[in-house]
Amino acid sequence: MLYLALFFLQLSAIYFLSRRLNHELIQFFYHLTKSKSWAVYLFSIVFLPGTFIHEISHFLAALFLLVPVGKLEIIPQFDELEKGVELGSVSIGKTDPVRRFLIGIAPFIFGTGLILATTYLVFMNPPAQAGRFIDTKWGLVFAGYAIFCVGNSMFASKKDLEGAFTLAIFLLIAFSFAYVLGIRIPAVNFELIFSEGFINVLRIANTFLLVPVLLDLVVLFLLKPLRRR
Repeated sequence: MLYLALFFLQLSAIYFLSRRLNHELIQFFYHLTKSKSWAVYLFSIVFLPGTFIHEISHFLAALFLLVPVGKLEIIPQFDELEKGVELGSVSIGKTDPVRRFLIGIAPFIFGTGLILATTYLVFMNPPAQAGRFIDTKWGLVFAGYAIFCVGNSMFASKKDLEGAFTLAIFLLIAFSFAYVLGIRIPAVNFELIFSEGFINVLRIANTFLLVPVLLDLVVLFLLKPLRRR
């Protein structure tokens, strides 16, 4: 249970750090250029790989779930109604709340998996195998940049979670009816879930998730003195 709690704690830390870092980075670019438009464009260039992965995750999830998809955009646009910036978007057809929710959280699931896979390939492979994937200091920089971009772009926006509230209401009503009708959900076998193999996976995942956490902390630390100049 401790490793599972630590896993979600680190994901929460990445979420809050990414929000803070995004704000600080835009402020830094604004301080540098004295232009809100240029600040947004520079910010979008930095996170372009992460934005692409975020939007392509929506796109592929919609295709997999047989939901119509339209145009994919990765060019930043100012949203006058929300008074914010949209770094990318994918047009998704109308669908049921369950599939809408799954499409919305696809970047988070795919992004987390990509971070874990990249960290494994870089740090955990035997030297002979790791060298095939990455064998120079610039390769390490590229891997770190990829983890940084994905970790700060994988979380769902308000628009991504539009179906979450409807799904929650539906599940609440369904469970309420089931309870009234005397239908009970079988007890979860926690001993089976928290097996030794699962705990080992969580232990390794927790170690890997330290990488994006530390990267965000380092960038935030470096941005503060730069903004004061």
